[in-house]
Amino acid sequence: MASSFPTGFSPAETARYTEEMLEGLSRIALRQGQSLLAHLLDLAAVEAKIQGSYADQETELPG
Repeated sequence: MASSFPTGFSPAETARYTEEMLEGLSRIALRQGQSLLAHLLDLAAVEAKIQGSYADQETELPG
């Protein structure tokens, strides 16, 4: 099955996008009274933020 995810995004960009999506989903879960789900989504958003920070710091060796 082919992926429908667009290519060309850096790991840092992907992590930031994922963080934003998870934060939005968390807000929806809270509005629906799903506090545990919202909490888990918040934790996942924190992890996405951390991954984005790591990706920003990665550098490749020349050559």
